[in-house]
Amino acid sequence: MNSTIEIKEELDLYSELPDDVVVSVNDCYKIYKAQELEVVALSGVSLQILEGKIMAVVGASGSGKTTLINVIGGITKATVGKVYWANLRTDITKLSERVLTEARRNFIGFHFQLNNLLPHLNTWQNVELSARIAGVPRNIRKERVNKLIKMVGLEERKRNSATTLSGGEKSRVAIASALVNLIDTEGKGLVLCDEPTGDLDPETGERILDLFQELNETIGTSFFIVTHSQQVASKADVTVELRDGVISGFHQSGIDLDMLGDTRIVRLDDKHRLPMPTDLLDLAGNPREFRLSYADDIFTLEPQTGDVVDALREKKARLCRVCGHEIPGGKFICSNCGSQVTV
Repeated sequence: MNSTIEIKEELDLYSELPDDVVVSVNDCYKIYKAQELEVVALSGVSLQILEGKIMAVVGASGSGKTTLINVIGGITKATVGKVYWANLRTDITKLSERVLTEARRNFIGFHFQLNNLLPHLNTWQNVELSARIAGVPRNIRKERVNKLIKMVGLEERKRNSATTLSGGEKSRVAIASALVNLIDTEGKGLVLCDEPTGDLDPETGERILDLFQELNETIGTSFFIVTHSQQVASKADVTVELRDGVISGFHQSGIDLDMLGDTRIVRLDDKHRLPMPTDLLDLAGNPREFRLSYADDIFTLEPQTGDVVDALREKKARLCRVCGHEIPGGKFICSNCGSQVTV
């Protein structure tokens, strides 16, 4: 009886999320421990990936991008926080590896910079092998592989070995392989990409991104792309800016990575904290204290040049409210009448 109640509560936890949410990351932390050293790779990250949308993640090396993509894909479990998958309608951080692996087969596809094709297999065989690994039933496997190869424009190259394919063609094979378990999910699927165009020339990279958009629009698959590339980020519907494991901004489509300050939207986290982009702090001289005010529908955050806290501790002389005698700074009892200082 108790176990039934617990499952019901877990399911209800996400009952109010919109139907178009594919993955929801809620206040996630990831801490790696090595002996006595702790490294915080993610620090309170929250975001939602929507159905049929492309989301990109940008940030310097070491900012936590790869850790985030692994947490979303269930490869790495968050130390603290929750990760919701639409196909399970529950927090995957509490699930066993067996349940996760089975659920991932019909929900998550992976496309990485290294396409990991087997060189002795041809295009068709590489995609078919991915379908086998993903658990696609034998009776529909052949039809699905043919459909995907046609979809990525490799019909004339399906009998060519991987060693004879160009970089762009190998990437297309990898895309088809990533989609083998998603093509019949009616849109509720997600492809996770880590630098998918990193080894491609700009023209080939553009064709791959156009293919992403085409698949995005035709079969409703969502894409979550980790990148350093302006070319990739400009194609995304939403771009997330990650710094030191913290989301420091969201950007709408068509961003310029050299002008992030012009398009950045900051968002309160689950504990009503507001991240401060480090590039803006650098411009302001890295202040540690601010005066916050609100008037005429505008919040004003004013850097304080002095140490505000210590300034408030300054010892001030006071006048006794009873006899008017001056009480020296730092004293709280009138030496003239014995009255105590009150607020």
